[in-house]
Amino acid sequence: MKIKFESSGKIGNILLYLGIPRLLKSVQLKPSWANIRVTENCNSRCITCYAWKNNSQNELTTGEMKDALHQLRDVGVRNLIFVGGEPLLRPDIGELIKEASLVGFENIIVVTNGLLLERKAEELVHSGVTHVTVSIDGFKSTNDEIRGIPGSYETSIKGIKAVQKAIKRTGRDVAITILTTILLEKNFRDVPKLIEVARHLGVYWSFNLLDPNLDIFKGIPFSELLVKDEKIVDETIDYIKRVHKRFPRLIYTCNHMLEYARSYLKGKKRYNFHCVHGFKMIYLGAHGEVYPGCWMMEPLGNIRRNKLSDLVGSKRHKEIAQKMYMMKCPGCTNRYEVNVSIKHLLSHSLFCQRK
Repeated sequence: MKIKFESSGKIGNILLYLGIPRLLKSVQLKPSWANIRVTENCNSRCITCYAWKNNSQNELTTGEMKDALHQLRDVGVRNLIFVGGEPLLRPDIGELIKEASLVGFENIIVVTNGLLLERKAEELVHSGVTHVTVSIDGFKSTNDEIRGIPGSYETSIKGIKAVQKAIKRTGRDVAITILTTILLEKNFRDVPKLIEVARHLGVYWSFNLLDPNLDIFKGIPFSELLVKDEKIVDETIDYIKRVHKRFPRLIYTCNHMLEYARSYLKGKKRYNFHCVHGFKMIYLGAHGEVYPGCWMMEPLGNIRRNKLSDLVGSKRHKEIAQKMYMMKCPGCTNRYEVNVSIKHLLSHSLFCQRK
């Protein structure tokens, strides 16, 4: 799987890497990635997230979503991530992916819990999706307990296999990633099993970090879910490093990210980087809210009232992006790999870039 998170040019990346605030005015504010929350509703009942309690109404229509896709492309966005809630709950998700493909986005990623994936697999592949990311938070019963849905593990695995069959029938190039294994007390010992499942299926494995500051995690009993045994943290991170060294294409990570995860899970230096999301990403909410790279910041406006071209690159956008860069915000681990990569830009470029 090859996904590149780029700045608006190599010089921009270097300036962000240096961490000198006065140089930020020289960094072009032209995000190339967009996260689109196509719905706030979800069909899981995860212990790590309360999205399943949402009853979101009046979300962007198919027409409004399509118009947003064209506006995103017009302001320079080249890559999309469809998220939720659960994006496959939208009956028009295939239509939106097809429109994104016709508009010319390079990467079109869908992040799903996999519960509807088997029945949607053919549609997703035919529509032009480039990556399907399936969230699996444990091996078999562990996943079902965390996800709150009996049989969800087997359902998600069947979904992955259905996408693989659709890929073979169409010959399309689609990558599948068991990505959002959120590392928890309940599933830490399942990591070797999940990596083996990924290897057996011929897909990739990666992980995310539980973070109480992220909106999807707000209100959960964070202290009860966090890994408490530092010895287990070290053993698991060391295991992932060994497997990654042997099978570099199996695990979507690098040593910089693994060492950051080790430190974070032990409660040390949790946000020890400059956040570059304000310069790299735009977030679009299910009701049209336009965020400058982070759901936790104040929205720049709403696509139902404002044109993206008036919001992206505006003075306010620049101010918020610089504020985020200096971590004058709650801090979070959302897409931490982008920030960690920039922090270690030179060595990451030399030693960690995936072939």
